[in-house]
Amino acid sequence: MQQLELNDPAAFAHEFLRQTQLQGFGALSKRDLELLVFVLLERDGAIDRNASNHAAAGQLRVTPAKLRALRRDGYARWRQLVAEQADAALRRILGHVLDEANLRAGSRHVSERSRKDGFLAVRIEHPDDRQQFEQAILDAGALPVYERNREVLAVRFDTLVALAERSGFLQPDTEAVVKHLRALAPASEELADLLKKDVSRLRWEDARNALNSLGAKAVASSAEGGLKGLLKLVFPFL
Repeated sequence: MQQLELNDPAAFAHEFLRQTQLQGFGALSKRDLELLVFVLLERDGAIDRNASNHAAAGQLRVTPAKLRALRRDGYARWRQLVAEQADAALRRILGHVLDEANLRAGSRHVSERSRKDGFLAVRIEHPDDRQQFEQAILDAGALPVYERNREVLAVRFDTLVALAERSGFLQPDTEAVVKHLRALAPASEELADLLKKDVSRLRWEDARNALNSLGAKAVASSAEGGLKGLLKLVFPFL
């Protein structure tokens, strides 16, 4: 079994000592210390925050259920040590859950009916990341939908677009979006209807509606190439 190795032992030790002194030496319970060490391990990168619960549990020689509890309770107790801006956290989470491998894996956990309705399955094992993603969905005016596996969220493509708009990832530049859509889906009815209009007079709502419709069709057809291109348009950092 591979031994855990710190990337920055000095920073780890400094923060551990600082927190134990701030709380008063001996004041932290065994559980608090356990959670503190775990959060510092993930902050250091010795345990990859994107690692599955199973993989991370193997590193610590605990059960996946125990690892899940460490992640959930650790970030609730010591969130100040890993504070992120909401948009930065969302960018990090989406960059992981929307990569090709995770989308392919998630597609096995979403029902055919949900896929036909334009729902994309994303699997988020880290409890804190899942909670943040659920809140982002709520902030975008939608509701989190769960599949059979509680770690799998079904998200409509138009919810992702709304989320991208709200977070500033997708800029309301109608001409730029139409240009990208022309390259991605030249034969689509939605784009053909869009291009019948004078581009200079198109509203952002027209471009968004076409993007939502194309995204829903790409999800329903499981066309990975087309879906990847549309997601890249919505989230340029992917």
